[in-house]
Amino acid sequence: MTAEITVTGAVQGIGYRPFVAELATEYGLHGNVRNSGGIVRILAEGSESVICAFTQKLRTAYPAGAMVISVTCRKCSEDLIKSDAFASDFIIIESEQGILSEELPVFPPDLGICDDCMREMQDPADRRYEYPLISCASCGPRYSILKSLPYDREATTMQHFEMCPTCSMEYGKGRRRHAQTISCHDCGPQIIFEGRVGENTAKVIRLEKADAMAAAIRIIKDGGIIGIKGIGGYQLAATPFAGETVDRLRKLKGREKKPFAVMFPDLETVRTYASVSTAEQRLLQSSARPIVLLPAKQEENVPVFSAETCGESRFIGAFLPATGLHRMILKETGPLIVTSANNSGEPMLVADDVFRNRYLTETDGMLYHERQILTPLDDSVMFCVSSEDGGFMSCLIRRARGYVPLPVFLQTDLKSTVFAAGGDLKGAFALGRGSRIILSQFLGDMADYGVQQNYRSELQRMERIFGAEPQRVVCDMHPGYYSSALATEYAKEHHLPAPMRIQHHHAHIASVMAEHGLTSCIGVAFDGTGYGTDGQLWGGEFLHCSHSRMQRMGHLQYVTLCGGDRVSADARLAAACYEYASEGTTLYSEPDESRRRLTEAALQNHINTIQSSSMGRLFDAAACALEIRNANSYEGECAIALENAAASYLQQNPGALTRLIEEISAVSQTGQTHADALEHEPFLRIFREEADGTLQADQITFLQELRRKMQSCKGIEASEYRNLQGKMALEFHTAIICTTVRMCEEIRTRTGENTVALSGGVFANRILLQGCTGYLRKKKFMVYCNESVPFNDGGISLGQAFLAGMDD
Repeated sequence: MTAEITVTGAVQGIGYRPFVAELATEYGLHGNVRNSGGIVRILAEGSESVICAFTQKLRTAYPAGAMVISVTCRKCSEDLIKSDAFASDFIIIESEQGILSEELPVFPPDLGICDDCMREMQDPADRRYEYPLISCASCGPRYSILKSLPYDREATTMQHFEMCPTCSMEYGKGRRRHAQTISCHDCGPQIIFEGRVGENTAKVIRLEKADAMAAAIRIIKDGGIIGIKGIGGYQLAATPFAGETVDRLRKLKGREKKPFAVMFPDLETVRTYASVSTAEQRLLQSSARPIVLLPAKQEENVPVFSAETCGESRFIGAFLPATGLHRMILKETGPLIVTSANNSGEPMLVADDVFRNRYLTETDGMLYHERQILTPLDDSVMFCVSSEDGGFMSCLIRRARGYVPLPVFLQTDLKSTVFAAGGDLKGAFALGRGSRIILSQFLGDMADYGVQQNYRSELQRMERIFGAEPQRVVCDMHPGYYSSALATEYAKEHHLPAPMRIQHHHAHIASVMAEHGLTSCIGVAFDGTGYGTDGQLWGGEFLHCSHSRMQRMGHLQYVTLCGGDRVSADARLAAACYEYASEGTTLYSEPDESRRRLTEAALQNHINTIQSSSMGRLFDAAACALEIRNANSYEGECAIALENAAASYLQQNPGALTRLIEEISAVSQTGQTHADALEHEPFLRIFREEADGTLQADQITFLQELRRKMQSCKGIEASEYRNLQGKMALEFHTAIICTTVRMCEEIRTRTGENTVALSGGVFANRILLQGCTGYLRKKKFMVYCNESVPFNDGGISLGQAFLAGMDD
């Protein structure tokens, strides 16, 4: 019998063809295997029983990094047999372009250095000892260097590096058989250093190989800052222990307060500084090598980074080396700050000349190689939260290296090929066809011209690589979004209908529905801002979603905000708007009387104002009212400070959250007002809007009550006041949790819906996420969250594509 076997999934770039050839040889089969477009095609000759057993084995066994979606087998026609040469054994033959299928191809992301390569690199007897760019069929760059499919050396930027005789021999056998990134000290890219060393700092010198590594390590140890060319782009590396160095790095990046991530040489060193759960360990050591937010240890004997490194965060953004280059450096230096060489929101730098011109005079040198990076990829960022059943849920904050371009798999096929433009603040688009949606990497803030240019080039590149020809365009309904303007421009250029515009929070919830195969749900979407169907700014939303339809069932009470985009950075301005709405209650002490009068005048005369139901702005106003933080120097700073205060109180008072939830729940169920239950905690009262029955949560009265309680305790000692701030911050979180559950219960009563989807950037708050999921499940709801894409706007293109592909 001669059979054609087709394997789909992530089966290119991970040594799958050598695996198939070895397995087929074990089964005594003759034939060949080749890459065909984005799949693997096998022709096998043998007895029917053996071919059936071989096919079944392919469904259950595969090399590390592979993702097998389907294995199909059919008898060959005579024409097909004649068109492919059969050898006396089983061979790997030349790839073919292939025919585009109904599905988008699956291709693996860049893979962190494997254990075998790590051992070889550290073995003095191995020919690749201390070769920084070591890789094999199971690890190394993949998507970042890919030009086109099928995946062969000439289809990558490795095509410019001719293999030496020894590498050529290894390419034909062993664990580097058909490893397209194979290279060594004698061939392939080599490490180069450019910088100023020694006493003559006016002259830039160039060093190579071991000398280059030694110079870079010496500079870092002396407190310098080095640019390093990583897998996905240039990074800046510096010691986390010297405050002066970290302060210099912050000025270089224009990053005043946001915590830096720290790369550690190994897991053992990570455990010295942070607590690591089993789930977090798996993430750290996975081939993606993401940054994982870990609880920082507080014991007195724990080594301490400079206060400038992690700032006020209770977490350390920890990650392990993804390349041999980073591992070799950290073996000598210990933990390092490793951060992208760009300002926040700007695109990654991948070109050597661009980094040289922008940073070489500002840093102490650059360590790079001449292998071109085609796709800029930042480090992915994740965190884990525990669940009441003892398990863990992994959540993405930024999806990039290690995860892109893996698709999200749908349970139903899209009706057309879709381009979804995403949002603006965390730009990421999506392409969808069949049962797969591929999201781009995190690209940055679309307000940046460089990000817009990068967005366009990445869109063209992904369309070419994956053979996507969109028939439908979809975008956010915000009239001022750059991404929406780009979608409109794209539709015109490609002679397609005008983009389908989808409400922002509907897209958030649809992203959860797409991930988990939901057809309907109660959607809870909490974020900073999103353009609503009524032309106002939404952000504290309770929706009922069924298939592609959405109904707004409830939201935070509207508050009039002024100041445009400035209100998202200035918590004092947000608090002033809430104070004006509260008609007299002082929510914070504004020392600048002229500023207060200007704000009041703008609100009274409706100058640059808009109605907002934003949960993000409520967090800002609460942080200001509780005198915890009054400005966002980076996104979410006030919300993070509020969460940190609540977490600090929880650490000193374990079980406090559960007790508060029970108390507030009891008060709300009896219908008592807050005045009637002085010993109980503040809670958001819900009232029904008379016009259409939409539920609203009274956030203004809630803030008034929080502030009154704080003011009643003025004059107490500083330590007691900080403890009170923490207690009130926890009460704030508890009230949001309880209100969320009460809203969902009311919507369940009205609709019969028992499934809840949580999404939006506010759910990066662990107390809120754990509290909402836990309490909702106690109330017998089925609860789902984003897991394959971020909660924030980096995931909304998935929801957009899902909804557009469902719609007729």
